[in-house]
Amino acid sequence: MSRFLLDTHVALWWFSAHPRLTEEFRNMISHSECWMSTGSVWEVAIKFRLGTLPVDPDILLTTTRGSKIHLLSITPEHTAATAQLPDIHSDPFDRLLLAQARKENLILLTADKILVEYGQNVWLLA
Repeated sequence: MSRFLLDTHVALWWFSAHPRLTEEFRNMISHSECWMSTGSVWEVAIKFRLGTLPVDPDILLTTTRGSKIHLLSITPEHTAATAQLPDIHSDPFDRLLLAQARKENLILLTADKILVEYGQNVWLLA
């Protein structure tokens, strides 16, 4: 069974049944062990407060806890591992997710083409 860490946008697409998430990837997520980082909840909270994302972080948490998606806490090792990543991507949330995926032996599912440049532990949603 595959083990995935869902990028923030992928988790939001999953919970909203967004058409950008193809049937193939919906099936893959359904039949895999999937995680969402608490960093994604933080990212959503910041964007919600700024008014750039209409997703209430409390609703995201409730929805996640009621689903098969596990929440992955941020550890000191995850944050320290971001320093070892090459400067390919400047977004601190994306860098954190990649570091978490590597430390936890997860595959990061994303639609962010820049993250694919890191190679291992990243799958691009087509």
